[in-house]
Amino acid sequence: MPVKYLLYINIHLKNNLTIHYDVSKELKTKKQHTIARILRKTVEQYYAKIKNVEMKFDIPALKKDMESKTSLLMSKTFKK
Repeated sequence: MPVKYLLYINIHLKNNLTIHYDVSKELKTKKQHTIARILRKTVEQYYAKIKNVEMKFDIPALKKDMESKTSLLMSKTFKK
């Protein structure tokens, strides 16, 4: 799933530290690929120390994109 649908991600570590990454804020200045690389690197770096990961998605934007892509596909498929 593209990172553009993420609002933020919280990585909770076993030593009660939380790494907060505000994806929606970073998308204004960085590309999706760069943000995905940073997130992957962070998860790999702290993999053994991670207790849980909390992600907040932009559901309205995801729903809107899915509906538009579905309607586009349906209109192409069932052309008269």
